[in-house]
This record gives sequence, C-alpha cells and structure tokens, in this order.
Amino acid sequence: MVYQHYWVGLDAGHLETAVCLIDAEGGILFEAICETKSGPIRDILRSFGVEAAQCLTIEAGNGTQMVRELRSYGFPVQVVDVRKSSKFLAIRRQKTDVHDARGLAELGRLARSMGSQVFVKPMEHQNIRTLINVRRTMLKNRARTDALIQSIFRLYGGNVKLLNGRGALAAEVNDQVRKMRQHGLEIGVNLQPLVEIAEALREQISILDRQMRDIASNNPTCRNFQTIPGVGAVIALSFYSAIGDPYRFERSRDVGAYLGLTPTLYQSGATSRRGRISRHGNKLTRMHLITAATVLLCRIEIESRLRTWGLELAQRVGFLKARVAVARKLAVIMLGMWKSGSPFRPDGTSSLFLQQEEAGLDPVLISGTQISL
Repeated sequence: MVYQHYWVGLDAGHLETAVCLIDAEGGILFEAICETKSGPIRDILRSFGVEAAQCLTIEAGNGTQMVRELRSYGFPVQVVDVRKSSKFLAIRRQKTDVHDARGLAELGRLARSMGSQVFVKPMEHQNIRTLINVRRTMLKNRARTDALIQSIFRLYGGNVKLLNGRGALAAEVNDQVRKMRQHGLEIGVNLQPLVEIAEALREQISILDRQMRDIASNNPTCRNFQTIPGVGAVIALSFYSAIGDPYRFERSRDVGAYLGLTPTLYQSGATSRRGRISRHGNKLTRMHLITAATVLLCRIEIESRLRTWGLELAQRVGFLKARVAVARKLAVIMLGMWKSGSPFRPDGTSSLFLQQEEAGLDPVLISGTQISL
C-alpha cells in the first residue's frame, strides 16, 4: 500500500503531547492529544505509514528521550530551537497546544533548511552534561550559603575564613563565635544548620570533582584536551559533552559561532556593523572556555604561540576582548585535536591542521606530514 507523504508536529508537555499530521498542501490529516511517550505516537504514525513520514518536528526541552526512541523506530525527527520556532508559531493569533503542534508541522514542511535544528546528544554526553550541571548548582548554593554566613558575622563585627577542608569551616566558625563571646558579643541565631549545609556541599562537590577527574582521565579525547595549558578535567568534559559529535562541523572554525563566541553582524542596505559576541549556544561551556583562556593568559607560565598571540591582542584591544578571542581559538583548536587525535603543541603547529581542513583536505591522509595541535 502506498501512503501519501505527511509531516508531523509534536508539542510535547510534561504529561501530554499534542500531535498534528498535515499533507503536502498543509491540510490536516490527523490531530490528537496523547501521553508524552514514544509508544502512543508510534502507533498513531504507523497507521499512516512509517516511510511516508517526511519530518517529525518537536521543540527542544521536553521529550528528549522520546526523540531518541522515535528515531530508533525509523522516524525522521528534527528538534528545533525554541527561540526560532517561537517566532514562527507567533504568526497564529491563539496559542494552544493544538495550534502549536500544527505550527511545528508547518515549520517542518516549509522551513526545514532555516538552520533551527538542535543536536540531540548521545546518552554518554548527556550523562556528563547532567553531572556538570549538578556540580554547577552545588557551587552556586555553596557560594550563597558562604555569603550568608559571612554577612551574619560582619553584622556583629566579626570575620570568618571560608575554608574548604573537611570540618575546617565548622572549626573556623566555632573559633570565631568563641572569640566574639570573649568580647561580650553573642550571635542571636543558630549557625549550626548553615554550617552543616556548607560542609555537606563541600563534601559533595569534592566527590563530584574526583568523579569528573576519573571520567576525564579514562576518556582519550578529554585526556588529550588536558594537554592544553589551562584546560582541566571540568573544561575538557564540558566541551566534550557540549559538542557530542565533532564531525557535524564541516569546518573547525564553525564551532566558535556554535558556542556564541563570534560577533553578531547587522547589515541592511548601506549599513553594516559588527556587534558583541552572539552568546548563542551553551552558556556554561562558553564560560568554561573563557575561564580557560583567562588562566592561560594570567597564570600559565608555559609559553605557547596561543598565549603570545593572546597577550599581544590584549595590548591592542584590551584584556576582556582578548580572552574571548582566545576562548574562540581554544574551541577551534580543541575540535581540531578531537578530529585528528593529536595532542597540543605550544609551538602553534596546530594551525597546519586547521589550514589543511579549511582548504578541504584531510590532514590525516597527507603522507609525510606530522599533525601537531
């Protein structure tokens, strides 16, 4: 039996998903609300033919696991950027789940080439990403708790050092409370719960750090990234999990724009101007790369061509702009290292790989050429 081609829009919620099927002319073939699971959606689409499905469009966010399962069933699923799809969906006057599902189906039918697709990470990279986000949340909570403890002591004229060793903060707080009592000062609140929370956060962060160091050391790609001065286990894992597949970038330099480290461009008629960096892509990985660039420029004593270039640029345009430029260059170099499997070389011979790649050559296949990054 020959089925007519159709396009599918999936507006996924936490519990329910609106499903809409349209034909080549935009006519509605089917609409329904089902559970946010791949099974019910698969059963609906099978009655219309698996091979006839041209595109299943869903917004990034909810339903990531459902996307993986639908792809395993053979359905062509595309995940779109919410910021871009929202502009397309805003054309409709009323915002409902049913209307959004139809709008997503139309987006897949009419504008698949607009560059709104989002890469769905493999499970290994997703697990690492989750670990990094958990660590980031714990660091934020530790900073808030430490700030509250310090502010309480300052109200009474005291000062406490934020120590990180096991039990060190509790001992410091007890010591400061004892000294204040000797001067007739008594803090009117019980600090023990706050101190216990701060100590627990320190212990859990230490456990996560050890876990991430083990993961990075057992991963050849991340271990290779750590040959770059200023790049540690967290930054290596952050870049590794954010990219997922290095070969989805035709050119290594494209990774700078993907992570929002390239300037925006506004052009209209005779007007053309460059703005600040776009800040698109993963915010945390972008911050990690800028941190690595800062460490490379300010703390690392090992001379390298990259560091020399960054310091010279800082003299011309200022340190803040220079570290962003170095972060972009780091991203390009790390992607090139990932593709070639070669370590970082301070003499800057990594540019050979990038030049050959930009020229459309495969550096790994060039005989008699040593690839060094």
